[in-house]
Amino acid sequence: MFLYREDAASGAWVIPQASHSWLAWQLASHWGNRRFPRPVPRAECGAAVLLHDCGWTEYDVAPAIDSEGRPVTFDRMAVVEHLDIWRASVARTAIHSRYASLLVAAHFADLAQRKASDLLASGDTAGARLTQAFRAEMERLQDGWIEELEIDARYDKALEGEGRKINAAVLAACDLISVMLCASIPFTIPVHGVNSTSKIEELKITSVEERVFKMSPWPFEGTRIKVHCEGRHLRTIRFSSLEVFHETLMRSRIERLDFEFVRPGSV
Repeated sequence: MFLYREDAASGAWVIPQASHSWLAWQLASHWGNRRFPRPVPRAECGAAVLLHDCGWTEYDVAPAIDSEGRPVTFDRMAVVEHLDIWRASVARTAIHSRYASLLVAAHFADLAQRKASDLLASGDTAGARLTQAFRAEMERLQDGWIEELEIDARYDKALEGEGRKINAAVLAACDLISVMLCASIPFTIPVHGVNSTSKIEELKITSVEERVFKMSPWPFEGTRIKVHCEGRHLRTIRFSSLEVFHETLMRSRIERLDFEFVRPGSV
């Protein structure tokens, strides 16, 4: 769950993880041009982006609040609960496609490595050990799926090397861009893409106006794209009880939040 806030007066929009993933999928569906290759196989890669957070469904239906009455967003959850949701996301994606789930497992393994480092830095050694164990679990799953899929010609160029690198980068980039949009975080975290020469390039994103951004170099087809997600609008983000929070969520209106990316130099 994300909280999107434009300013103090506007309140906030509660955006489910599923809608965040849908926004990421919209970005991925436009990805690719002469400079940045499209992900292949396209169906499985699109599924990985769309389904990578499907383990959040139950939490999004009944999200929690903290001791101060604020909604608990994805970045403020208990470590065990967060890892269990990642684990469920991988398992549910595998029902659709083993290759899609391989990409998701690898994506979470990378995120887990960073999460473990952050936990160690904050002194949470127990949480770091759990996260490191989760990362090892994701790597074992990947090894198993690679062994199963390497006999299938469809995945010849996608299990290792440049093909896998491109696909992983598209998932990571689209997920990160969507996270920063949905959480109204400034684009200060580097976003990367893999170009046609297999080199990693940083995609610099700058704000043009509210919900409109420029990106350079340009990784999408065309000269501009529009994407959106949906969220429930809240006038306040503090609640006296969990019951009040859930009732307010159910009664709040659902709104579409639109975002636009423009290629520099285009009209």
